Amino acid sequence: MYQVLYRKWRPKTFADVVGQPHVTETLKNELISGRIAHAYLFTGSRGTGKTTCAKIFAKAVNCLHPVDGNPCCECEICRGIEDESIMDVTEMDAASNRKIEDIRDLLEEIRYTPAQAKYRVFIVDEVHMLTTEAFNALLKTLEEPPSYGIFILATTEPHKLPATILSRCQRFDFHRVTPQAICDRLQYIAREEGGDMDDEAGLMIARLADGGMRDALSILDQAMGKSRQVNALTVCETVGMAGTGYIHEMAGDIAKRDPAALMRLINELYANSKDMIRLCDELIGYFRSIMILSTVKDSDGLIVASEAELAELKQMAAGFTPARAIEILNLLQSSYEKMTRGVNKRVEMETALIRICSIPDSGTPASQPSPPSNQVRQQSAPDQSAAMNSLLSRVEALERMVRSGLLQGKPAVQTVPIYGSTSEPGSKASGEKGGASVNVRELSDSAKLYGEWSRVIEALQVTNQAAYSVLADSRAFINGKYLLIETGGFGRDMLRNSQVKESIKGIVRQISGIDCRLGPYTPSGAVQYNSTEQNYPSGDTTFAAAEKIIQRAQEAGVEVEEN
Repeated sequence: MYQVLYRKWRPKTFADVVGQPHVTETLKNELISGRIAHAYLFTGSRGTGKTTCAKIFAKAVNCLHPVDGNPCCECEICRGIEDESIMDVTEMDAASNRKIEDIRDLLEEIRYTPAQAKYRVFIVDEVHMLTTEAFNALLKTLEEPPSYGIFILATTEPHKLPATILSRCQRFDFHRVTPQAICDRLQYIAREEGGDMDDEAGLMIARLADGGMRDALSILDQAMGKSRQVNALTVCETVGMAGTGYIHEMAGDIAKRDPAALMRLINELYANSKDMIRLCDELIGYFRSIMILSTVKDSDGLIVASEAELAELKQMAAGFTPARAIEILNLLQSSYEKMTRGVNKRVEMETALIRICSIPDSGTPASQPSPPSNQVRQQSAPDQSAAMNSLLSRVEALERMVRSGLLQGKPAVQTVPIYGSTSEPGSKASGEKGGASVNVRELSDSAKLYGEWSRVIEALQVTNQAAYSVLADSRAFINGKYLLIETGGFGRDMLRNSQVKESIKGIVRQISGIDCRLGPYTPSGAVQYNSTEQNYPSGDTTFAAAEKIIQRAQEAGVEVEEN
């Protein structure tokens, strides 16, 4: 049966590990001197050799005939560990065995002395996935294991590990493998497999692998299945990339601000089934190089490219100012994020390129030139429409304030319904004995600042981006079961949305264990202008609100007559 390259060429000794000398040399010296720790933590991005080094260490520490800290790979212990016939080395995937029961089973095994080897080695991969209870169960044994026990923990996210676990391990940080090291290794393996690969293809795979040797070998394996002579075109066809030729041509059309030519290229690439997300990613990488070349004098080591590609990049960079290159990158990254959320990828890519063509050398979008001094900025019809919509939203918010009496410095009623309630103040809500309305001002006066609100906002960014953007700068106070949120009118409207309300309540329940109800934070004597973050005294509220409307109207190019 065929064995894939990343398994066939998995390093057997520390000498075979690529790009991690700071780790392998230290481990070899510990083995030679006999200074073997009882717990190790290997961290780093995927495919950099964490689990591989853990298995090599397990062989080396038990090898009958070690050679300069490396396993001999010939004795019965080395062969048994390699073919997994020796039970003294246990590897566990914490992503699928993350409960306390799984850790208890593991700790039960460590009670027994090794059957064949000198040490019992336990390799726990993706250890950050363990539950809190599982970490607690592991803690004591990790601190004081038996003399024959060694733990090796591997993770891509060390920040998720408890400090108590981190303090009990020797930590080794695995670096991303350099592009040139990946290229050299791939060329060696290609030759050994009866093929050949040029430098341009090797560096292209290195860019795609992003420092991961395993990912690079997987791409090489697929490319060699297509052709034994691997070049840049082979790699592009294998992974569905447009390729440097298309990308360079698109960059030239962007430099000339030729959207028609860009649309024809997009049509051609789309007809050839090229992925628009991958295309956007290629353009981001290309313009990152343009940005670096236009801003950094000595760019050696910052750009992964062959000499021919680098010469083309330098020639292209002369046609872009740093500000324009940065603005192009911002637009491309925004479009990339939208495409990953499921919008029409081709339309979004075309829209982004048309917008990019309108960016002047200053980096400011052409539709928004800097206004002359003491003059109202002139805007296009779409810009005016968007500004007017924003202005109308603010006027509606002010009208709601007038109806509620807030602009007179006093609310129309002394009780305020809790967010999400469908009942009027003073009425009875289902499941609430005292009605759906509470005296929010009294609650606010005695409420305390909720210290975990920043964590709630961070979690909200993942679950509800729209709510996060509105509530990012808000604060929260807690009084018993009531969580009172200090935010403007738009924020309050957002919090009346049942989906947003349930998201926040669920996050608070997970973080603090509180089954809370949400309400507005309104201390005595405070009046909040609905559409800003500022609090104004009752006598200044109308004036401040009017100033905001005038400012927004002027920004929108609308003439305002002040009486």
